[in-house]
Formats: sequence, structure tokens, C-alpha cells
Amino acid sequence: MTARTIISLIYLCFSLAGASAALPDPLRVAVSDDTYPYMYTDEQGQLAGLVIDYWQEVGRRGGVQLQFVSGNWPQTIALLQSNAVHLHGGIAYTAGREQRYHLGDTGIDVYSNVFIQRDIPPVNALSELKAYAIGVVDKSSHVDTVAALVPDAVLKYYPNVTAMYDAALAGDIKVISGLDRLPPRYSRYDELQQQFPLYRKIPLRKIDLNYAVNDNADLTQQLKLLTQSIERDYLDKLERRWLGVDADENTLLLGVAIDNPPYMHVTQQGEAQGLFVDLWRQWAKVSGVNIAFVPDSSFSSLQNLAKGRIDILVAFPDNQNLPAGIVPAHHLYNFPSELFYLKKNNYINISDLNGGKVGIFANAPYAATLKQRYPQLSFARYRQLTEMLQGVQNGELAGFFGASAIIPQRLQQLNLTDIFASFSDSRVVSPMYSLVHEKQTELAEKIRRGFVKLPLDALVKTEQRWLTDESHYYFTRFLHQVPLTDAEQNWLQQHKVLRLGMLRNWPPMEFTDKYGAAAGVTVDMFNLLAKRLDARFEFVLFDDFDTMLLQLKRQQIDLIANVSDRDDRRSFARFSDEFWPTQLAVISDSSRQAVTRTADLYGSKVAIYQDYELARRLPQLHPQITVVAVKDLEQALVLLQRQEVDFALDSVEAVSETLKQTVMLGLKAQVVDDLPHYASLIAVREDYAPLVTILNKGLRSIGQTERKQLYQKWFDFQVTQGINNEQFVRMLWQIGGAVLALLTFFVIWNLSLRREVTLRRQAEQKMRFMATHDDLTKLPNRGLIKERIEQALLQHARHNEIMALLFIDLDGFKEVNDAHGHDAGDELLLKLAQQLSATVRKSDTVARFGGDEFVILLTGLLSREDAAIVAGKILHQFAQPVSLSVGEVQVGASIGIAIYPDDGTDSAKLLKVADSLMYRIKQQGKNQYCFSRAVFS
Repeated sequence: MTARTIISLIYLCFSLAGASAALPDPLRVAVSDDTYPYMYTDEQGQLAGLVIDYWQEVGRRGGVQLQFVSGNWPQTIALLQSNAVHLHGGIAYTAGREQRYHLGDTGIDVYSNVFIQRDIPPVNALSELKAYAIGVVDKSSHVDTVAALVPDAVLKYYPNVTAMYDAALAGDIKVISGLDRLPPRYSRYDELQQQFPLYRKIPLRKIDLNYAVNDNADLTQQLKLLTQSIERDYLDKLERRWLGVDADENTLLLGVAIDNPPYMHVTQQGEAQGLFVDLWRQWAKVSGVNIAFVPDSSFSSLQNLAKGRIDILVAFPDNQNLPAGIVPAHHLYNFPSELFYLKKNNYINISDLNGGKVGIFANAPYAATLKQRYPQLSFARYRQLTEMLQGVQNGELAGFFGASAIIPQRLQQLNLTDIFASFSDSRVVSPMYSLVHEKQTELAEKIRRGFVKLPLDALVKTEQRWLTDESHYYFTRFLHQVPLTDAEQNWLQQHKVLRLGMLRNWPPMEFTDKYGAAAGVTVDMFNLLAKRLDARFEFVLFDDFDTMLLQLKRQQIDLIANVSDRDDRRSFARFSDEFWPTQLAVISDSSRQAVTRTADLYGSKVAIYQDYELARRLPQLHPQITVVAVKDLEQALVLLQRQEVDFALDSVEAVSETLKQTVMLGLKAQVVDDLPHYASLIAVREDYAPLVTILNKGLRSIGQTERKQLYQKWFDFQVTQGINNEQFVRMLWQIGGAVLALLTFFVIWNLSLRREVTLRRQAEQKMRFMATHDDLTKLPNRGLIKERIEQALLQHARHNEIMALLFIDLDGFKEVNDAHGHDAGDELLLKLAQQLSATVRKSDTVARFGGDEFVILLTGLLSREDAAIVAGKILHQFAQPVSLSVGEVQVGASIGIAIYPDDGTDSAKLLKVADSLMYRIKQQGKNQYCFSRAVFS
């Protein structure tokens, strides 16, 4: 509870009853009917929105009846000024309004923004908005905001947001002002959202959402008492509901910081993509959690997380300047950064910069490292890459540091690849963390556990799909040497020997061999970790666990393996991630009935190793079972032999090894699947926190195959004890030999038949594919595209929908063929086919019609402008040079667009129209697109 809330509640105890009684009843509140999501009229004609919910809660707490009076924005201001209402429910703070009205703070932050049309070049600074007319609603707060922040901007005024949105979709304006979200109630919302996506939004300023009273100080004071009783948690929930992203309450919202390819960015359709995005998709799958990505800038994503409008920020550099309440949840990745500079400066090494100034990003975590490494240089922080690029080009900066994988892609987007170079030997590694709010401790733990479950081979495969330069790899390096940070390496150098406690007699996990040396699964695993981490572990042997744990507490040893995380140990130990799954087995007399579930143990006495968490929890979970705590499995077996307990319970590994060596006959072991499982962890002395992070990285480097090999080297499980091992094996061979001979014939015959059927099916599929697809590009051919057009026509006629055919002919293809040969021409066609396929949706079809002609079928369009957008993207992509094995080449495209049903209702007519329009473009300038009844773009 905040200090503001506490003071308000104390004051309310003395004043609220009298204050609320003096309020008008009903209290008339003016609200806009067209200011989504704050106050608006929904599809049922009812008032809804954040402001409505807010005042209903105020009225409920104060026992006041409310009467909302709605209208468009100018009407609500007129209602307030004429005293037709007691107050205006939601109004942005301005200095002029403060002089005119009594304003009260709702405690809710609103942001004034501009939304940029997706196809115009990136806008990185507000000054660049001067090139565009900006749509504003007359008499809204956006008018003053835009005028103040972009003094020379051209403003286009509209009477309401609907008129402004209509103008935006008509192409009259490319920039529109707005609050936090575009309104779904707008009739063409989907189209508007696609054209003006969230990630192209630029925040202008934070606005205090106020309420306004016209010349009534007493009413203002009474309302202040009521509104101050609203807790921050309630306001956060309101903001989450109305200002966050539309999603099911069980869906986690993940912020994705755009403009960071290949790690995280968006497609041209606004969908999140990248290495980090794929990692989180894998996390969601293993965690069984629904997620939705929210692409935005790094700054906005941090603000959204702080305000509770998203749940997680997928990745952010290690940083000491995070917003209050935001904490790291999981170390997701490490990425390298390096120094970039102008090629024309011909620097040989960093010393050639002659003590110049170097730019770094504002959130760069490596500033201190760079200052220590390069004391001759000075460093300046920048929020935008474009600012540093401009600084380098105008000589203000000698260079800048940026992510080794990201900056080359950004330079390519800006056509600056040829003028910049980098020093790869200047690389500095930065950790990336997933962030959550500090209150979300359970979510942070869920995140950590989910990523621990992801196998290393899957992480490596994902990484290699997105990164082409092996020097940028992170997960892949785990296969050979764990990639530790400089700080982690320094810590290990300062702690040259790490004392690992282990038991003498707990085979196969920990024991001493016939020479008295430490052996078992734990020893093999830490020998592998020592190699991967370049660390040294000294094995310290103990007769019992309690003594070993006490020495860890006294810091006489440094770590213990195979330990449970318990509350009573957290005061002196820190715990690693899980590295072995704990499977439990029950030992009983062979005459007892089978135990397949925990309920079969009801009414019995069960001996359990006293250190297991299960020894404490089992009586709580199943009070019908009597637990007898023992110091080790040997004691449990003695009690079992004396019939003082009915069952003994321990790990599968311990049970297997003990029964294999014991002289007691007539015992059997059974695995019980529904017993609770508790993770095997490494406990590290409390003051060695960096070691936990280092060990977790080391454990990640041991893939599933290696873990299985370590495990199976020592593990030999016998389900039933009492039969001589040699006799048992010989009997199995005799039985198995007879069965094997009988089955061999059937298996071979069955495999032969299956192989023949499979080969026939593959041949048929291959023939079918060859008949309907182009040999070179593997795109649908002329016959298949006609078939798909006819199928689409039937569907679109039934649902009265629009579709388009784009007929594309390459400009300059013949010149490439003549200059470089047909092989280069084929290579070019392949690359352009891939570009075209990536430009459209999965539901659309790209076909090679013949030669250098392509046809694209676009289905389910909202308007003909959707086809123009796709055509514009194709022209933009084709305007970029294409890298071939023979060098870079340049081509263009002439595109004719036919629209169903305007230009025809059958495939032949639509293809003919599109083809003729394409030839018209060829004759009138090339490298353009056109419709049958539209001017050239």
C-alpha cells in the first residue's frame, strides 16, 4: 500500500461520511462517446471504457449514484462549461485547462502518440515528421502536443477520430495522432491496425488523465477524497484491461523490442520473429502456457512492463538502470558487440582512433568494460542508431559500438553496408535477460524452470537457423567450452579449487572404488564440468549426509550435489537448476502384491531416507501412510527384513545398486509413477552466488545424449531380486532366441512390403508435384495457378469477397542473362521467387507463369488497396541489388493488377486483364504497377 493511499484512508476515516453525503445525487459526469478505450459507446449502445469503470468504482466506494452524459468531444466540453454536468470524467492536463477548471488527478497515465503508416520509411526522430501531414482531432490535446513538439508540422484537422481514420485509409494522411490504442470499434479496425501497426507508434508525451470541475472548489475537494481512496493495484488492473493488448486473461503478453534482427523484429505483416521469439515459443510449448507477442520499441516495452500492460520483456541487455520494480527473471542469451567505423578512414586498429569520441547505446551494459579496456577513448550514449550513424558520418564520432549480428542487418536496411567496417577483435560480450515485474516471483520461477527443460540440441538448432556467422553463436559454444563472461572467468581464477562434498557409500551416484578413490555418476559429471568450465573440483568424502551438510553451512566445503531445495537450507545455501530427474522405487517382499500407485501404500509403514523432501511431504499429502525416516537405504532394508516396515523407498539408482549387491533374497523393486518428484540440485555455499550461475551454464552444456551416457555407465536396474544373474541372463537368451527366430521372418516380410508401398507413394507424390510445379523454383506452375484461381473464385463468390491477380514481368532480366549466362539467370529467378513467397501470406499463391513472368493470387482482401500494398512492397524489394555468385545485379518489375469481381469473374478474363495491364506498364516506363481504372503508382 502506497503512502498516498494510507494518508487518504486516514483522512477518509474522519471525512468520507460527511463528504459523500454532500455530493450531488445523482452525480452527473460528462464523458465522450468516441474516445476509445477511455470512454465510448460499445456495439450494444452502452457506455464503456476505462473512465467509465473508474467512476463507477468511485461511485461505489462513496455510495454515490452516477449519471453519465455523453457526446462527442466538443459537446462534452460545452456541457462542462455550461454547468449542465458536475464534472468531466476524463480530460488531459494542459496549462490552459488548469487555469480554466479545477482539475483532479485520477492516478492514471495516458500517452499521446503518433501512429506511422507501415510502408513509409522508418521515422527515428520527431523532427522527421515535418515531411508529413499529421492528422489531429479538432480541440483535442494532441493539437497542442504536436504543435509544441513538432513546431513546423502540417496539421490536418478532423471533427472526430472516425473521419481521421477514414482519411488515413484513403491515403490522405500517413501520420495520425492518438492515445494508447486504436479503437477496435472502428468499422475498418483490422485494416487500420495493419496499416498503422503498434510497433510504428512513436510516443509524444505522457499525459496526466484528470477530471475537471467547473468553478466548484467544494465539490473538487470532496471528489479528491473519494478518488484518492483508489489503490494503485486497482488502477494497474484497469490500465492492463483497457490499455494493454487484447488477449485472454490466461495468455501471457510478451514484449518484443523491434529493430533488433536477427534476434527480434517483425515481419512486414507485423508478426514477431527472430531467434529470441522462437526460443520463447519453445518455452511456451514445454511450459504449457499461452503467449502473445507485443512488438514495440525497447523504451515503450520497458514502460509497458512497468505499467503492467505486458507480463514479460523477452530480452533486454544487463542493465543497472531499469525502471523501478523491474527485475531480471532469466539469463536468456549472450551476444557480442564490436566497434563500427567508416571504411574511408582506413583504421588498422583501435589505437588509430587517436582518443576520439565513440558512441554507445544508452542501455549498453558494457560501458565500464570499454572505459577500462580503452582509457584513451571517450564514450557518449545515444538512444538511436541513426543518431550514431549521423555522428560518425559528420565526423562527430570516430565510431560506435553495436551488436555484431544486428548492426550489419540494420546497415543493409539503410543502404550503408559499403561504407562501414568493424573491428572484430574489439568484441565485448553482453548478457541478455528476460525481465518481469518484481511482484511476479512465481512467474520468474516458471520462466526459469521452462528454459531449463529446453534441450541444448534444440537451442543450438534454433540459433543456427537465425545466425549465419559462427562467431556470433552462444548455445553452440556450449558443446565445446562454456561461454563465460569476463566477470565469471575472473571469479573462477580467484577460486582455483572448489571443494565438492560427496558420500562414500551411495552407489551408483557417489561412492569410493576399491582403491578408495571417489567414483560414480557425480564424479563423472563434475569431471566433465571441470573441463567445460576450466575449473578444478576437489572431492571431499563423507560417511553421512548430515555432517556434509553441516560443513557446507560452516563453509568448510563449497558445494554438494544431489540435494533438495528446502526452506531450512536457504539461509546458508544457494541452489542450481535441476540436472537429474528423480525417479523413486519401492522395495518390498516378493510375496507382496504389485504396487503401481501411491494408494497401494495406504495403511503401510514406509522407510524413507531422512534427507529426502518426500520424507516430510508424504505424510502431509497421504496421511494414510506412516513414514519411518532412516539414515540410509541399508538401514531401511534391515527394517524391511525384520518386518518392522512394509516397504522401503529410495531413488531408482540407489535401489538398483543396493539390491544388486545385497545378499538378501526374495525382494522386488517397483517404480511408482504418481509419487511426487523432487529435483536433484547442486547446493552452493551462500557467499558463492556467482558459482550458481557458472554451474547452471555448465549443466546446460551437458546435452541429453551425454547425460544418458553418464547415467547408463553406472545404472543397471533389476526389477526382481533373488534369481542368479547369470542364470537369468542365460534363460533370457534361450527364450529370446526362439522368439527371435519366429519373428524375424515376419519382420523382414513386413518391412519389405512397407518399403515397397512407401517407395510407390513417394514416386506418385513426386510425379504429382513435378506435374504441377516449376522445375527450377518449385513454385506452382501455369496449370496449378489456374486451378487455384478457379477454386478461389467459387469461395469468393459465395462470401462476396475481393481477390486480386498480380501479373509480374521482370525488367532487366534479359540483360542479366546476356551478361552473365543462363546459370546466373536461373540463380536470380530462384532468389526472386523466394522474395515473392516471403512477401505474401501463407494463404496466397505465388506461381511461375513462364520465363521471367510470375503470377500472384491474393485472396480475402478488404479492398483493392491491399493489392497495391503488396505490389509496392515487391517494387521496393526488387529495387535492392541482388547478390549472385557472379556479383550484384539489378532488376525491376512491371506489375498489372486485376481485381475480382471488377475486372472479371473467371480465371481466363482475370489473367488477360492483368497481363494487358502489365504490358501497358512496360510501354509507359516500367518498374510500376497499375489497376484497370487507376492512375500509375
